[in-house]
Amino acid sequence: MNAKEYASCNDVQKQHVLNLIDEFEEDIAQMSGKCMDIGCGPGDITKNILLPALNSNAVIIGTDISENMIKFAKKTYSNEKQLKFEVLDIQTKNLPEKYISEFDHIFSFHTLHWCYDIRQAFENIFQMIRPGGNILMLIVASHDAYEIMKFLAQDIRFAPYIQDVKNYVPPFNDLITPHKKLRKLLKSIGFDVCHCSLREVTYSSQNMQNFLYSILAIYPFLDKLPHDQKEEFRNEFTREFMKRKLTCKTIENNLDQTNFIDLYKILIVYAQKVKINSMYLVVYK
Repeated sequence: MNAKEYASCNDVQKQHVLNLIDEFEEDIAQMSGKCMDIGCGPGDITKNILLPALNSNAVIIGTDISENMIKFAKKTYSNEKQLKFEVLDIQTKNLPEKYISEFDHIFSFHTLHWCYDIRQAFENIFQMIRPGGNILMLIVASHDAYEIMKFLAQDIRFAPYIQDVKNYVPPFNDLITPHKKLRKLLKSIGFDVCHCSLREVTYSSQNMQNFLYSILAIYPFLDKLPHDQKEEFRNEFTREFMKRKLTCKTIENNLDQTNFIDLYKILIVYAQKVKINSMYLVVYK
């Protein structure tokens, strides 16, 4: 995964996080203590957007499954006082003991849709959060990019390198009401769900290349492709992607411009691990 490339082309992701923080601004501003950002990637959103929105007493650990991302984040954004980065697979069945009941608040943006075992991911999050702590998540529910991935996984040129396509398709991608399934899942684990919504979002640009690169930079199998085939995959992915996009003609500075419009769905969840009051049994004799 190319961390530097991803950090230079994730404008869409940044805008969604900014919108989410603006929506929950009052709650986030009061959040202090120990926090985790799951799927922090190269660390730029954690450092420049999430951290400034929190209470000044907050500290954050940014985690990601990619060693390359964490190496880049440590070198570029970490500081001893408030922000550090560590490698963590949120789907692990052996959660490190040092994370259990350690965090007051856990965030995740544009990450959990990559989890094929979404229950295991949320069970780990539940173990990591302290009683009374809360989580705020943005998860992609469905997008044309995942349909394209399923299509290209059948191409004889790329199939040998895409070992398991389910690893690249969100667990909610084919559901009509994914927010209902997510709410039910969270409740079954033990969360009190304060908010869970499904939203359609749009992104418009004259050049979709940056957005596409931010998606392609995530696919680890690309590093295994020979150089020529890597370019073929990028070109095929781009061609299929643009075929599915709406276009809008505008005039700017007396020049005709074509804007490409991307439409997809996201899930927003805000939930809490409820404190359990101690119960005392009094026996009268």
